[in-house]
Amino acid sequence: MSTVRFFPNQADQNCYTLPLFAQTLRYLIRAGFYYGNYDGLSNFPTFDLYIYNKKWSTVNTSSIGRPIYFEALHATHGSGSINVCMRQIRKNEIPFISSLEIVPLWVNLYPQMESNFTFSLINRINYGGNEVRYSGILSEEKYNRIWTQGAVPPNCIVVPTLPDSTAFPIPENEPPNSVMSESIASSNTSTPIILSVDLPTNQVTPQTAYFVFYLTEQVKRPSSNDTRIIDIYIDGRKRYTVAAEVNKCKLVTLYPVSVVGPKVNITLVPANSSTLAPMISAMEVFSRIDLDPAHGNNTTGGTQNRLIF
Repeated sequence: MSTVRFFPNQADQNCYTLPLFAQTLRYLIRAGFYYGNYDGLSNFPTFDLYIYNKKWSTVNTSSIGRPIYFEALHATHGSGSINVCMRQIRKNEIPFISSLEIVPLWVNLYPQMESNFTFSLINRINYGGNEVRYSGILSEEKYNRIWTQGAVPPNCIVVPTLPDSTAFPIPENEPPNSVMSESIASSNTSTPIILSVDLPTNQVTPQTAYFVFYLTEQVKRPSSNDTRIIDIYIDGRKRYTVAAEVNKCKLVTLYPVSVVGPKVNITLVPANSSTLAPMISAMEVFSRIDLDPAHGNNTTGGTQNRLIF
């Protein structure tokens, strides 16, 4: 993230053309931006980010003193390439980019995502542990995802979970074992875990969201008769009930969920029959972008850059 490429021509659509495999396949796409006052002007730009001719998000670098990333899961339909573009939307605020990554997902991760939509990541949080990301061929995270470290709510504690990665089958979406090995639990058996998600303010509402909750269990329960049963509420509406199991990762996918910003409230409540407090290991939230793959290769001119990966 120590260098940038900037695009000073306001009239241009500034695109990178990424070569893809010919078959239908889902890809993880991540664009990174770090202004770093590269031009010495201290003029933090705001500009739009596009996939093909569909707006993906707005990049707002104001007061950001660290790199920011935008990630999406996009399924191709044999098009052979994809365009990622930056567009200037404010006078004298020049679009730029620091990094652009694309990774094919050869396994069927996130199976409920339809191939005719693009899913933009809102957050991917590792509760209880440190940040986890791809670090090489032996990395537990094999798909270049970044699991950011989540804050521990004031009424929660960090607890060790799922110590033996060989004691259970590989769960859906293949979360890294290091993400599953620590969780947060309510410090009181009758107190819920309250989490919140900030929706992108530059997208229209209501939005269609894709939630994934990852839940594991402690190494040993206080009693063999104890149960941990959790009711999941989104914005006050009960969406699902899940029972945690020892040495097993339980995954709950909720989709489609209509949400209205700017904030979504998530509450994990102990069910009436539960004797243990609610617990969670990780959470992912995506918003759906309606991008028609049949028009995937259309561009409107401007700067085109061929990027090889």
